[in-house]
Amino acid sequence: MKEAPDIWNDNSQPEAHSSEPQDKSWVQVSPAGSEKVCPFCEYRTSHSFHYSRHKRTHTGEKPFACSYCDYRTGDTSSLSRHKRLHVGEKPYTCDKCDYRSAGSSDLSRHKRTHMGEKPFACPDCDYKTAVSSDLSRHKRIHTGEKPYACPYCDYRTGNTSSLSRHKRIHTGEKPFACPDCDYKTADSKDLSRHKRIHTGEKPYACPYCDYRTGDTSALVTHKRTHTGEKPFLCPQCSYRTGDTSTLTAHIRIHTREKP
Repeated sequence: MKEAPDIWNDNSQPEAHSSEPQDKSWVQVSPAGSEKVCPFCEYRTSHSFHYSRHKRTHTGEKPFACSYCDYRTGDTSSLSRHKRLHVGEKPYTCDKCDYRSAGSSDLSRHKRTHMGEKPFACPDCDYKTAVSSDLSRHKRIHTGEKPYACPYCDYRTGNTSSLSRHKRIHTGEKPFACPDCDYKTADSKDLSRHKRIHTGEKPYACPYCDYRTGDTSALVTHKRTHTGEKPFLCPQCSYRTGDTSTLTAHIRIHTREKP
């Protein structure tokens, strides 16, 4: 496997574990009485670093780029956290299970799964979540808002991660590589599923029998053998099935296409 480059080689600062940077020597503090005020809102601070980072939330400027993929951000700590997705570094550990995370905020969200806490509620329905960004995405179901646009086609989405995955269809980029073989993919979830081929891990269990799998979609398909659900309908006849691959094979009867 190709050795990953040093994740600090862009001179970005390590992710802070609190709201204040760990090394305050590189944070410029304005003299007393010269507090900086945001020209777009009422935010104010005496730290030049915090002031610059905040302004980017208004301007949309994203000067910090990932060396592995097309991800960009206006915050060095977000870039450091993102790069850990590529290198596999997960320094934050849950004290109740074996969960590990690349970011402290991810760990905080995970801990709510143990406590059952869901503080973020949708004002339009009874949806609640432990993650504020999940609530923002959910709200777009009601509003129909799709603010993120593909620069290559007319695809739009309400989710930045969906846009990043979609853009790789155009660029052919496959930044997620298996450490055990030459498999590469454009989607981190695909890599997680693939790795289970090597580890033999099968965390998803059928509630009706002893079937287990490493793929959630395979579990959904399997469960239909118990429930009898057949959501996939042939467009040319009344045939229905619970499996898309079976439907594809059936359609060839009509088209006479050879697999």
